[in-house]
Amino acid sequence: MKLEAFSEGKNLDAPDANEDQLLALPEIGYAVFDGSTDITGHLYDGKRGGWLASRIAMQAVAEFLLDPKKRPLRPEHLIEHVSAAIRATYARHDILEIARGDPARRFGATLALATDLWETFRFVLIGDSGLRIDGAEVFINDTGLDLVTASLRVEAYRMVGDAGGGAEDRARVGRASAFYGAAKLHPDMRPWLDETKRRRLYERSLTWCRARFPAVPDADIRLLLDTGISGQAQFANNTASPLSYAVLDGFEIPPPLVRVIDRPRAAIRSIELFTDGYFKLGATPALNDWEAAFAEVERVDQEKIARYPSVKGSAARMRTDDRTIVIVHL
Repeated sequence: MKLEAFSEGKNLDAPDANEDQLLALPEIGYAVFDGSTDITGHLYDGKRGGWLASRIAMQAVAEFLLDPKKRPLRPEHLIEHVSAAIRATYARHDILEIARGDPARRFGATLALATDLWETFRFVLIGDSGLRIDGAEVFINDTGLDLVTASLRVEAYRMVGDAGGGAEDRARVGRASAFYGAAKLHPDMRPWLDETKRRRLYERSLTWCRARFPAVPDADIRLLLDTGISGQAQFANNTASPLSYAVLDGFEIPPPLVRVIDRPRAAIRSIELFTDGYFKLGATPALNDWEAAFAEVERVDQEKIARYPSVKGSAARMRTDDRTIVIVHL
């Protein structure tokens, strides 16, 4: 067996702020975790909720996998074990009831897990971290939620550029549009957007999203265009919308949102687990190829407004997102 693993935070000058984690327990299990960035600004022991969530989840998954009584792995038991650990942290910070009532105040993390059950591998996907088996079979639970809010940033970025705004202006207005929505003018949108341009931004994004997501109710798209990233938590861990997504946040995850895949161990040659900081898959199951794909994305669309639209872009010493990969060669 050969193992390759890599993780780098988006802020190259603050590596300890990386909200991703990885886990490698040879012949037991492998996983990657992506903490959801907390835009509320709350800190807990000096750390953001996403940073805490990925580490709590990593430690809880490791404990679960190392307990022989937990085999064979049952996803609902694993989820409850991780959720209990997150709830205990809420309680320690006196926010358990606040988190119970307000999804926006919860910590959150994704999980892509490969568990070695001797005769088989069981894969569990929660959220949008991904899996590739044998360099060919790809599984990513992407509902398109981020693309709705990304459409606001991309359109605002272009509008400011067309009006003569510089890089800082485009970045500021684009970020405000994605993070706060376009239902009303945010101070960071001025002076490049007025009410007329705000309405134009909203309608252009709505038109793009309707065409991209014809099965998504208009009300769901409008909710995100109204509130931006700050409203995404309303789609967490429920099945009310095609945009709904799963996240480890300490509370129940509807079973339909959890993806479980079993494969005979003898038939598998390679396993790749990766977080969404990689906007393009590696050409082969090799770390060098994954990093080459990352470099190509940065070269062709560093600002993430064209081929790889996102709610954030890269600039100077700041990458678009944290990225993590674990590759297991069997």
